[in-house]
Amino acid sequence: MAAKFIAESIARTQVSTETRRLEIAFADAEGRTHTVGVTAAMAQALSAALGEFANSCPSEGPPPTKMPREFAVGTGRYEQVVLVRFEDDIPYGLDAAQAKRLGRALVDHAEIIAGEPESLRQ
Repeated sequence: MAAKFIAESIARTQVSTETRRLEIAFADAEGRTHTVGVTAAMAQALSAALGEFANSCPSEGPPPTKMPREFAVGTGRYEQVVLVRFEDDIPYGLDAAQAKRLGRALVDHAEIIAGEPESLRQ
């Protein structure tokens, strides 16, 4: 019986037009790769199986970053604060100086990110 290959990451994905398969190169902890080619039907079956597995296992590592779909900015009714609310959470109240620093920091970081190439998510 062959030894098990323990995949740690996806090294490369590529669609082969000649064989009509998705080729996925997995890498183990030592950097060795093993490529698997799957048909569209197999990819769909794997997607369902992998989704069920991922949902049934406790996540490893730190929790993912929250990515709110919406936000709102306003001013306090009875206090001189800037209100920042994400989704339906309770709003954060910032005094004017904090709000200015936050605004500048957001613009600075957005400009840094906008100048970088988009990273590939694996």
